[in-house]
Amino acid sequence: MEKNKLETAATEREEMEALEALAGAEGGEDTEPEDLVLRFGKPYKFGGQEYTEVDLSGLEDTTAGDLARCAKITTRKHKGLNTATLEMTTEYSITMAHIVTKLPLEFFERMPSKSAIELKGIVVGFLFGADGVD
Repeated sequence: MEKNKLETAATEREEMEALEALAGAEGGEDTEPEDLVLRFGKPYKFGGQEYTEVDLSGLEDTTAGDLARCAKITTRKHKGLNTATLEMTTEYSITMAHIVTKLPLEFFERMPSKSAIELKGIVVGFLFGADGVD
């Protein structure tokens, strides 16, 4: 009985290794770059300019200091937020986008709600290792 379990585990491990190697050879999702661009459904007008997208690739260069600064700004501006889950809030994502794009905070606060949720998905997905897409 024990021998069968060991053989089964070894076989499953070999199959998994083969699948991982195949995925890597075919350019599986591990090799696909993360899309860190927020695209608006329709052009967004702010400050006399029209925007169709915002490049958030600056997230790749953020540091622990940037995260702390973002948390400080967010908690000062929005006093009632739970600090234990701060990084998962829309307010935090808006502040992080402001930091990495150098666009005014108001740019993100005034964007359409659907875009704000997409922004949150990109930022939270990036920070927690997901791709931000279902």
